[in-house]
Amino acid sequence: MHFNSSIEKETQFLTPEQVRLRYRTAGLGSRAIAHLIDVLLLIAASALILFGAAGIVFFLSSTWFPNDGYDYLFAGIFIFLIVLNVGYFIVMEAYWGGQTIGKKAVGLRVLMQHGQSATILPVVIRNLFRLLDFLPMGYFAGGVAILFSRRDNRIGDMVAGTIVVAEASAEHRSRRSRIDKRIAAMQKRGGILPDLELADARRALLQEQDWHLLQGWADRMDPSPKTEVSGLEQRIWEHFTLKLGHERTRYSDIRGYLAALYLAVREDWEL
Repeated sequence: MHFNSSIEKETQFLTPEQVRLRYRTAGLGSRAIAHLIDVLLLIAASALILFGAAGIVFFLSSTWFPNDGYDYLFAGIFIFLIVLNVGYFIVMEAYWGGQTIGKKAVGLRVLMQHGQSATILPVVIRNLFRLLDFLPMGYFAGGVAILFSRRDNRIGDMVAGTIVVAEASAEHRSRRSRIDKRIAAMQKRGGILPDLELADARRALLQEQDWHLLQGWADRMDPSPKTEVSGLEQRIWEHFTLKLGHERTRYSDIRGYLAALYLAVREDWEL
């Protein structure tokens, strides 16, 4: 399942290694749906625990409301439910790739602001600040922060240095899989993918229009290495070899070069 929000924004930044990353941030609508799913799951789990505890109490005392002797039990259950409802988000985001069940269903993921996987301390901080985001009620403060944030960050994200991004849609993943199959078919038929010299400085030369050009070629490539290279393919090859400073005599296999380049830079532009 994947939801798109009309107010989701694209953001890009450079990693410490000077690699450009592009993400579509998760807007208020998709985040609200993900959170609603998580809340409903927590309500169901909490209800099962409460009914289970009530059943034990009734079994032991033959009444639903015993006068004494169960204060510590009720206090323990109350504390456990608080830990469950707070700890759920922390444990899931820290140890399940930045996702809760709700985020997984909607296609969202928590990352560090420079694109790395979220670590335990920022995850703890962003979730402890949920109380501030909730004020005065119904996540009003957090919602306002998301609407006015350049990267759709709630207050907890701003403090923790995290960002919530939208993963690729099912259509996008299907296209990616289709391209992978074409490249694999080309290799099976004798096509060779060269090892490209792509230092960080060269990667930084590629712009958004370059990626769209390369992605468009990959989406329409002919997997047969014996098929004659088209004039358009040659012009695309000339464009990238010139821009990246690659020797054309070394990378004379046009289709193999473009396929290798696509695979090499894809992760810089796609989540």
